Amino acid sequence: MGSSPETKLLVIVGAGASGMLAAVSARQAARGLGIADAGLRIVLLERNTRPGAKIAISGGGHCNVTHDGPVDRLLEKGFLRKNELRFVRPSVYAFTNSDLLALLARYGVPTEAREDGRVFPVSGAARDVLDAIRRMLRDASAEVATGCRVDALEASGDGFVLRAGAERIEADAVILAAGGSAWGSSGTTGDGVRLAASVGHSVVTVLPALAPVFFKEPPDPGLVGVTLRGVGLVAGSGKQSDMRRGDLLISHRGISGPACLSLSRPVAAMMAGGGEAPALFADFFPGHDEPAVSAFVLDHSSRNGAQLVRTFLQRCPIAPERLFPATRKEDAVGATIPNAFVPWILRRAGIGEGQMLSMLTRQQRTGLVSVLKRFELGRARKVPLDRAEVSAGGVSLSEIDPRTMASRLHRRLFCCGELLDYAGEVGGFNLQAAFSTGWAAGSNAALSLCGSRSAGA
Repeated sequence: MGSSPETKLLVIVGAGASGMLAAVSARQAARGLGIADAGLRIVLLERNTRPGAKIAISGGGHCNVTHDGPVDRLLEKGFLRKNELRFVRPSVYAFTNSDLLALLARYGVPTEAREDGRVFPVSGAARDVLDAIRRMLRDASAEVATGCRVDALEASGDGFVLRAGAERIEADAVILAAGGSAWGSSGTTGDGVRLAASVGHSVVTVLPALAPVFFKEPPDPGLVGVTLRGVGLVAGSGKQSDMRRGDLLISHRGISGPACLSLSRPVAAMMAGGGEAPALFADFFPGHDEPAVSAFVLDHSSRNGAQLVRTFLQRCPIAPERLFPATRKEDAVGATIPNAFVPWILRRAGIGEGQMLSMLTRQQRTGLVSVLKRFELGRARKVPLDRAEVSAGGVSLSEIDPRTMASRLHRRLFCCGELLDYAGEVGGFNLQAAFSTGWAAGSNAALSLCGSRSAGA
């Protein structure tokens, strides 16, 4: 496979979200320059048997395509690390969530935003999103070669040589869009990172992100399946600590749920650092310090001294925005501490099942507050990369131009999507970043090849 003097060849390694949008934007940019489709051949090389495998299974098959709201708010919510936010900002502003949804709508896929800001196709079917993008590829006259894994990439003069099995491909420009290393069953096994490294790019250690956390000792069977609503989740290892707030699900091997997914990357980094296994704690009163919680317990005890501590905990609000007297369970605002946790809280605080609030000693009350603020869930054994929704790490951001996705090391080499060293929060942010960085890579790759050959040049 190669190109004639009259035709330029753009090879895109990977036909996932970023790669497919790169092909669409490359064709749009070339046509905008007056370049006939025959003048720019766009070929996607995909190792899977079908393009877009990860899109097909994302969001449990429903495909959370992006997040609603202004771009600045999307970036602040979705990218907590400032350097990563700065990197993705230019591409997300250039191809916004509104641009993406308008493009999908033109191809017959209406979308809707949920209360939490996540945006899904109205049909709730990821296949509709994937089918629309495949139609975009056809309209862009892009060729897709499936079952084609790129084994090697070499810089050669002004272009590149790719090797895929026995085939040697000479390309005028290359876009690496092969994804990260998470969710290996979808075919994302780090090929793009490997190829970038082979031509001299620095690689930041790849870590799982948006993943469950498995414990050294599994949770008690009585807690499995219980959800803690809106709690603080704290991870600590030595002097390192980090915290997220959100819902948390106890699983048979550890924890999952939004708070865990968000915190999994820092947990994985602590484990990679070689220190002690991180301990994970639930804070039932995030936003309130121990003195405030202690005052809350003491106030309730002064008015309801005959009440059992067990009953108080069963009626106690979980993660309240404000502290208020809890008298009856029906008076509680929002969720309460799950009953399954109550015996564990009592045991760890050294309080008997039949003990009344009025009989609490100062030491017991202090112990109770301490447990409510720092309930140890377990110690991390593993953050499984094969269960992660995305991976962090990858090609160093310092070596990629955030405006164009162009390599700072090689002319006409571009990198986009999850193989780059960023990872967004759960909620559609990673797909938006993949679409946006892919769009930037495609349009700028086309400009690099066709700009001097535009109409009238």
